Amino acid sequence: MSAVLGPSGPCFGANPDVSGIGVRTAIYAQNLLSFAPALLALKDGKVTPTKLDALETQSTTILITAFAILVSTIVQACTSSTSNTVNGISNYHVSIVLDLSWMNNTNLFIYLLLYAYRRVNISDDELVEEGKGSLKPDAPRLARCIYEAKKAVVNHVIIIGTLHLSLMASVGIWLWSNPGHFGKYPPSECTLSASVVVIGKGVLLGSAGLQAWSILVYSILLIPFLNLLLPISLFAIPLFCFKHSKGMQVHRIMIGLGMLAVIDAIHLVDTEVGIKKNTDHGLLAQDEGAWTFGQTLALLLLLVPLRDLAEAFWERRAKSLGQTLCEASKSGETAVVKYLLERGAQKDDIGMAFGNQ
Repeated sequence: MSAVLGPSGPCFGANPDVSGIGVRTAIYAQNLLSFAPALLALKDGKVTPTKLDALETQSTTILITAFAILVSTIVQACTSSTSNTVNGISNYHVSIVLDLSWMNNTNLFIYLLLYAYRRVNISDDELVEEGKGSLKPDAPRLARCIYEAKKAVVNHVIIIGTLHLSLMASVGIWLWSNPGHFGKYPPSECTLSASVVVIGKGVLLGSAGLQAWSILVYSILLIPFLNLLLPISLFAIPLFCFKHSKGMQVHRIMIGLGMLAVIDAIHLVDTEVGIKKNTDHGLLAQDEGAWTFGQTLALLLLLVPLRDLAEAFWERRAKSLGQTLCEASKSGETAVVKYLLERGAQKDDIGMAFGNQ
């Protein structure tokens, strides 16, 4: 395969801190792992405040990291080159950042699905207690909707998520307004020769149709909070526009999570196929795959969501053992009690079993 060269070598200088395998693996893994706590939370059909808090922590961590990636992209784009180094960030690497940002956004929508489920199924007593006098037990539906809207607007996961969407849209509009020259990166004759893959189809960065479509999509997502209307309409309205049993609601949420997982998978495959295609065409420098400090750090930071996931599994296991221990204690099954204690069940659960009688 013949290489497409710039004035002094491959068209795009190496930027492994953006497109290196370590960075990509870390982002893919943390986004795919984020589905596990959501599935665990839905297993018993109850999204408690504790479960929602755990999802809130996870989503906040990932969205802040995603926010930092976009801010770093803007800073790098505004950094001028010197006689010894080529700074800035190429249009090709920005397209990869945007692909990864789309994946990061799914964390917001996972949280929104479970947040909506929790709010729809909250009891009237809980709602009145939570409202602290601002919401009466016999409040009309409109008053409750206004209360829920005000509560959602000050939710910090939703705030960070909508601002991340707006920042991603700003970078997207910046890129596609003039895809041949992004920021301070030195332009060359081949900068529009790279391909991006959109739902399995390769399209050149210089495609006028892709440019127009991208500007349209990113313009829709530019304004904070308004950029959530379309995703919420897509996911929330089919789930909650009609009254259903909890079982049906959980089933519909699982469909929503499945849709988000498919979206993540599409972006993952498109990104990997695009990188391989451009590498095969010789557009990328050989150092693109070099291991750097940034790649290693990204993989190490993956330990944070892994720890959160392990804690969620452990808490669920402890709860399950505790419930089984309570039942075995009440029925006098001493062999089962002994076995469960050996498995890690807490003796305090035995006292709770008899204390609740």
